[in-house]
Amino acid sequence: MAITQTGSNGLFTRLGKLFKIVERVQTHQTDGSAGLAAEIEDVLDEYNVADMKYADDFVDKTVYWQLNAANVYTAISLIAKQTVIGMANDDTTLNKPTLLNALNELIDQMGTSYDVKGNVFGITGDDDGGQAMSSGTGNGKYITSLLNNKGVALQNLRVDKSKLVCIKDAQVAGTAGRETFVSIGEASQVDIRHADFPGGYGQNNVISVSDPSYSNQSAIGRNSLNNSDFEDFSTTNTPDKWTIVTGSVGSNILEEGTIVHRGDKSLQILGDIPGTLTHISQSFNTAGQSTVKLRPETRYCVSFWTHRESAASSGVIRFSVKDGSANILDSSNAALAVTVSGDSADTWVHHSFTFSSPAVLPASAAFHIELTTAIPSTSNVYVDGVQLFRMGNLAGSSSPYIAIIPGSTDFIVDDEASLSVTQSTTGKMQSFCNQFLGLESLGLQLPFQTDGSETAADSLIA
Repeated sequence: MAITQTGSNGLFTRLGKLFKIVERVQTHQTDGSAGLAAEIEDVLDEYNVADMKYADDFVDKTVYWQLNAANVYTAISLIAKQTVIGMANDDTTLNKPTLLNALNELIDQMGTSYDVKGNVFGITGDDDGGQAMSSGTGNGKYITSLLNNKGVALQNLRVDKSKLVCIKDAQVAGTAGRETFVSIGEASQVDIRHADFPGGYGQNNVISVSDPSYSNQSAIGRNSLNNSDFEDFSTTNTPDKWTIVTGSVGSNILEEGTIVHRGDKSLQILGDIPGTLTHISQSFNTAGQSTVKLRPETRYCVSFWTHRESAASSGVIRFSVKDGSANILDSSNAALAVTVSGDSADTWVHHSFTFSSPAVLPASAAFHIELTTAIPSTSNVYVDGVQLFRMGNLAGSSSPYIAIIPGSTDFIVDDEASLSVTQSTTGKMQSFCNQFLGLESLGLQLPFQTDGSETAADSLIA
């Protein structure tokens, strides 16, 4: 047996009929020329100041009447929930007939065979290098991700403009590179009847800056690598806690004390005539390297800074997380190859990427820094401030992931940045199911497609 998805008496066919009522109400609420607000404005235009007392029930009460027009939403939400629970329970007797259990059963049955049209969002900071602060002293970056812990695009996001503001720096107390920011979002709207539902995130959350000088830690925003800021060289030119896979200490791999991003040292990679593909690695869950064990289905961020001399006019350096068979995790997403010539010469350039660890972790894993294309002989590339850490959410598990990392100049109080979430494509079935079934609050989303091949099309809302 299986829950009937579409067609006669199908679940999404039934939901589509319910959501058509919602569409009609929304048009009535918000249509700029013929909607309720426009019609009320037309009425008020017929009254002058002296007569406006006759129309008091309309003055400054447009939102009130919009909400009243949507009172049917309460019934729609109840019917939608009862339909999902009932159809799931009729098909497979649920251990307990709750909405959460019913939705989990539905999503499991949908699998990869059934889906709805997906929402497509954009966000600042979701690319290589992240986003710079918009004002202030510090020159660090913030990094975001719109993919969830399984590497799937988040569907129940909110269009929002958040502000990131530094509220604690190291000038009075604390450690430089570990400043505290607060993120403040636009007002949220919890009333499903409201024309502006769901509004922004409305959060007022604290975010600690992720400092690469943290070592061997597993908390959100704390660096899991060991000596990845390359401050420690107990043996000359040999970075502590790292394995030299390819290259010679003192010839290809050196410690650098002048060209640094933060701290006192950085890693120097020197090109040679043979074109050595210099390669170092650090294993996780391993004594003497990183003792941190990766977590399954977790969103991670990798952040680092590179500096090339002008003579380093070619070459590619790759940063990656690999399993014991040298396969890059997360279907090759856990890697970033930096084309050396693509960066400005003689300056530090920030790079970053995010990835989701697999549900079944490999028996072993390691972080790798390697040249995949050699740099010219006698030219140098420097690496500093490398870190890998778990990302936190902006405002709850269904919201974007975010991290803030330090630059060469420390943040101070009132440094700030703007973070925007935008939407370019709307999947109506997905969005209405979120509104009337509460998917966001349950941490769920329906399987989706964005190429027009969905099985439960928005045309069912008819």
